[in-house]
Amino acid sequence: MKGLSKVERNFKEALKNRDFHVWYQPQIDMRTGSPRGGEALVRWQRGDGALIPPDRFVPALEKVGLMPFLDEEVVRLVCKDVCEAKQRGFLFGPVSVNLSRLHAGREGSSDRIRKVTAYYGIQPGELSFEITETAEKEKDETGLMEFAGQLQKEGYRIAMDDYGTGNSTLKLLQEIRFDILKLDRHFVSRIGEPRADIILASTIDMAGRLGMEVVAEGVETEEQIRFLVENQCYLGQGYYYSRPLTKEQYIRWRGQI
Repeated sequence: MKGLSKVERNFKEALKNRDFHVWYQPQIDMRTGSPRGGEALVRWQRGDGALIPPDRFVPALEKVGLMPFLDEEVVRLVCKDVCEAKQRGFLFGPVSVNLSRLHAGREGSSDRIRKVTAYYGIQPGELSFEITETAEKEKDETGLMEFAGQLQKEGYRIAMDDYGTGNSTLKLLQEIRFDILKLDRHFVSRIGEPRADIILASTIDMAGRLGMEVVAEGVETEEQIRFLVENQCYLGQGYYYSRPLTKEQYIRWRGQI
């Protein structure tokens, strides 16, 4: 690995050692408290057991163009978890997986995902994909549009993640028929502020008119739940319900509710 940057060397070593793991953030129907699935969250656990938080390694990987490789590893890990859970007779999906726009826009991305899902016997209803913003604005969105369209034709749902935080959010909404819109935790945390309430209510209404399901991130209080449900946002995730869980914890959680 001579000639590689420190970030590249550490990343390749982590892949080799299987240091990346997936935890699951439960998603809840806020009207009933019943489970609706989860979001896959990547964790980097070094050989000494120390956890490296995503906000430390994701920006570095984005900067050197390595996020697509991490995305593909996470897709593989999630498919493996779903497959193994089914073999044991447990309900696991649907699970949403984050993909950077850089990855989604790469040539052949949808083909590589199809190969992995086929290998593990994953059905479209068991997996969805969240398109996230990257560190740099993606100039060519044609590949992203083709990626979303190809997977949607096969039955996979595509979500716009962290709505309102990106460089070209409204343009993407116009160009791509997203199935799901995820409200960023920044907006959810400000529920109760008059201007924030107007923005959120309008956003939820717009999403409904465009035929999108809405999921709120960072739900932590009953006040937030009441506001969201009253405005017809029914799905939520956050510490009010649960912190991220390991695979085994997530399986137990699904079985207890």
